[in-house]
Amino acid sequence: MKLLQTLLVVLLAGVLSVASLLTASALKWAGELPELDQLDALNYTATSQVFSRDGRLIGEIIPRAGEGRETTNRIPVALDEVSPAAIAAIVAYEDDQFFRHYGFDIPGLIVATYEEFFGDASRGGSTITTQVVKNTVLQDIRSDRSLERKVKELMLAVELERRLTKEEILQHYINVVFWGGNVYGIRSAAQAYFDKEPIELSLAEGLYLARLIPSPNNRHHDIEGTRASMRQVLDRMVERGMITEAQANVAWREPIQPRGWEIEYDGQGNIVSASETGEQPVIRTSVSSDLSPHVVISVRNWLTDRYGESRVFDAGGLRVYTTIDSSMQEAANEASARAVVPPGAQLAMVGLEPGTGRILAMVGEKLAADGSYRNEFNRVTQALRQPGSSFKPIVFAAAIEQGFTQATVLVDEPASFEQRGQPPYEPRNSDNTFVGPATVRYHLDTSRNIPAVKALEAAGPEAVAQRSRELGYTNVEPYYSLALGSFVTTPLAHTAAFAAFAQGGVWIEPYLVERVEDSEGNVLFEANPREVRVWSEETAYIMLDMLHGNVADRGPITGYSWRAGQAEMAGRWIAGKTGTSNEDRDLWFVGATPGMVASAWIGNDDDTSLPTRMEAQDPEQRTVNSSRHPIYVWRDFVGNALRGRSIESEFSVPEGIEFHTIDLRTGAPSSSGVRAAFSSNNDLNAASRGEPITISVALDSRTGERANAQTPFEFVEIREVAPDELDDLFSGVRRTVP
Repeated sequence: MKLLQTLLVVLLAGVLSVASLLTASALKWAGELPELDQLDALNYTATSQVFSRDGRLIGEIIPRAGEGRETTNRIPVALDEVSPAAIAAIVAYEDDQFFRHYGFDIPGLIVATYEEFFGDASRGGSTITTQVVKNTVLQDIRSDRSLERKVKELMLAVELERRLTKEEILQHYINVVFWGGNVYGIRSAAQAYFDKEPIELSLAEGLYLARLIPSPNNRHHDIEGTRASMRQVLDRMVERGMITEAQANVAWREPIQPRGWEIEYDGQGNIVSASETGEQPVIRTSVSSDLSPHVVISVRNWLTDRYGESRVFDAGGLRVYTTIDSSMQEAANEASARAVVPPGAQLAMVGLEPGTGRILAMVGEKLAADGSYRNEFNRVTQALRQPGSSFKPIVFAAAIEQGFTQATVLVDEPASFEQRGQPPYEPRNSDNTFVGPATVRYHLDTSRNIPAVKALEAAGPEAVAQRSRELGYTNVEPYYSLALGSFVTTPLAHTAAFAAFAQGGVWIEPYLVERVEDSEGNVLFEANPREVRVWSEETAYIMLDMLHGNVADRGPITGYSWRAGQAEMAGRWIAGKTGTSNEDRDLWFVGATPGMVASAWIGNDDDTSLPTRMEAQDPEQRTVNSSRHPIYVWRDFVGNALRGRSIESEFSVPEGIEFHTIDLRTGAPSSSGVRAAFSSNNDLNAASRGEPITISVALDSRTGERANAQTPFEFVEIREVAPDELDDLFSGVRRTVP
């Protein structure tokens, strides 16, 4: 008897000790629980979606989570955005007592605890409520198989049931559950496995997805086991009155085809044959886009610069509305894929909307014939290249601001420009010839280098450099070589600067992101691009008209840019300029037409020279000068991007502009010449043939010396001087003509 009493005392002491230990542990774990406000928030990572301006989903930015920084593809949905049949299937599979318990049920807890520690949890373990807790506020210990985790889950599950309705808990569950690879939440799962929105899921498809939940990466490959399990759950749903037997039979006979499988069924819903196709339904990169990875990558970079990586990759859930026009982007993609470039060479294209700064389309590389992208490097925004002769319009515009007209005559002749502290600058024309006196319009048509440098000299190197900075260029210095585009810039910055001519002289900062919203629809950002007036309206239009001449003036004395107006452009009014940098390292065409200002660039990433001649795209010629190829790319892109759109035929003409017909070579009035725009204040007689050849020079009326960027406008005096008078006017800066 005493022995029995002793054993009972020892047993009781053991039980009390264990109970005390469990109580102490429970109290300790309770003190370690997350703050209750985290239960209210239940924050989790979510995929950010990127839209075009016409509302098309064009890409996704997948957040990263965990120590390994794996991507997490999740797009949250509300409960009413999911098919009721799919919801019923998930509840039947995962927790058929969900609407009856208060966070846990005793029989289920015993089974789930046993399977958690000793076997494979066929129901995914625990209840829906505890799984929400495990996948949100207890993420850091969710992989632990410990009593501590189970107790913490139960404590938090009870509190979660107290705070939220069953529907709210279920909504959180369908957004946090793991569905294999990097797919989280039912919307991403529906898209990954069935290419559907969750509201479109059938009962059979919902059952398939529910079956995957405990171990999706393995169960996706076990279609026979999945079908057997689906049959069992359908029978149980009928027994419990969740569905009718007829509904169960319809679901069983539905020939579902999950991505990655090719399955043949008989008329009774049994599998006849099944084979995996090799297609992976759940592999997603951090940036995903069927339209333009470069656009979505640019959005990603913009978001991380503005909000930081933690907001974009650890939280996500943003809705980003861009300026991209999806059909124009498709035209850009197709033009890039069709473009003919030398082996190994690259290209970049970008189109802006005149008057707004919106980026309508861009392609940052030469796409493969099938339209595929190779890497993340976007040459539109990241490549620094010399604009070459395509920068000359900026120089001539600065000279027009100082009094030049399209009829102003400059002499194309050998010249040496001396500047203090530097060797003399001796530019050459690309063909090593000289054409003598001609109008600036003629010189721009034929892209003569020496007259461009003389125009820069007349306007003032510092004045041209200052205008360039106002146009968004960086790293520009007031050297004579600036006239020939000797600095580096990106295609996007160059196009935006050119666009000022089509925008009445106003530079508008180009932008890609129109608006950003969080997952609740709150607006986090709305675009308000910066604007700077650089040119007067008259100068901007005169320059636009002169660039139209570069395309439209035809004949043996003009360049070849007029071919940009052929075929695809369907008679559209175009203004544009080609550009070639030293040793043919960069080839450009930058142009404007109502509806778009765009550029096309071709070059090698290692900055080596391109061939001087390339395959022609005109049927009557086999090869052409390489400088022609950006024109082909530009007209293919812009022509197809604007096809079928109702757009003004020409840019509007501002007040103070009048048109005269002049001889292209001499500038004299001529009924058989070219029609050119002038300011109503211009005196055309001074430019007519027979007058002495002069150069317009800006002087400071207070000192009689050369005006610069700091000279107040009211003290700038334009004086026409002969070339041999320049030496007397320039103090410390001499120009000599051999």
